[in-house]
Amino acid sequence: MKNVDQWKPTKFERTDKGVWRSNREEVPARSRLIADRLASVYATAIATHAKGRLADLGCGAVPLYGIYRDYVSDVFCVDWPGSTHGTAYVDLFADLNEQLVLEEGSFDTIIASDVIEHLHTPQALFDSAARALRPGGKLILGAPFLYWLHEVPHDYHRYTRFALDRMAAKAGLSTIELSSYGGVTDVLSDLATKAVSTRPWIADSVYWLTRLMRALPPVEKLGLATRESMPMGYLLVAEKPSAPSASRGS
Repeated sequence: MKNVDQWKPTKFERTDKGVWRSNREEVPARSRLIADRLASVYATAIATHAKGRLADLGCGAVPLYGIYRDYVSDVFCVDWPGSTHGTAYVDLFADLNEQLVLEEGSFDTIIASDVIEHLHTPQALFDSAARALRPGGKLILGAPFLYWLHEVPHDYHRYTRFALDRMAAKAGLSTIELSSYGGVTDVLSDLATKAVSTRPWIADSVYWLTRLMRALPPVEKLGLATRESMPMGYLLVAEKPSAPSASRGS
C-alpha cells in the first residue's frame, strides 16, 4: 500500500469502547446509517477471516485499513485512475471490469467493499479474485441492495443473495458466509435521511430521530424480522477450495 504513513480514517472510526462506526466528522448524516451497519459487518468478517497478504479492490481512500491492518501482513491496493475517492494509496491502476493482472495464487485475502454495484461486468471481479487467491484464501465482498443511486453514472446493479452466490460459484469459489444487514426500518430511515440531504441540519436531526425510533423494541423487532426479505445489503465471504491432496503411490 503506497503512502501508508499518510493514511487517516475516513468512513469508519473506532470508539473508545472498541466499537467500529461511521466517522461522525467525515460521513454526512445521509450516509451514517449504512456506514454504521457496514462498520459492524466488515469488522466482524475481517476479524474472523482476514489474514496474510491482502488485496483491496476498488480501494479508494482505503476506509477499511484501520480495521484490517492488525490482521494482515501486507496490503496491495487496486483502483481505477478516475476514482472519486482519490488515488494516493493505489499500487495498481486497473479496470475492475476486466481480468486483473495479479499474480496467480498470491493473496490470502481479497476485499471488495461496496464496489461491485459500480461494475458493468461484475463476474470479472469474482474471476480475478479466484485466480489471485491462494488455496484456502477468502474473498470478503459487500454489496448494497435497497439503496439509492450513487456515484452516477457508474451505478449499474443491485444483487440478491442468489446472484452473489451464483457469481462466486461460477468463479470456482465456495460461499461460506452470506448474510444480510438492515431491514425495512433501516431502509426507510435511510431514505428519509437522504430525502432531506440538501439541508444538512434537517438530515442530521432525522438521522438521530430515526436512530432513537429504531431502538424501540417493537421497531427493532420489525427490522430483524424483515432483514432477509428487505435488506439494505449483503456481506459475502467466499473461499477458494484447497488444492486436492496428491494421490499416494503403492
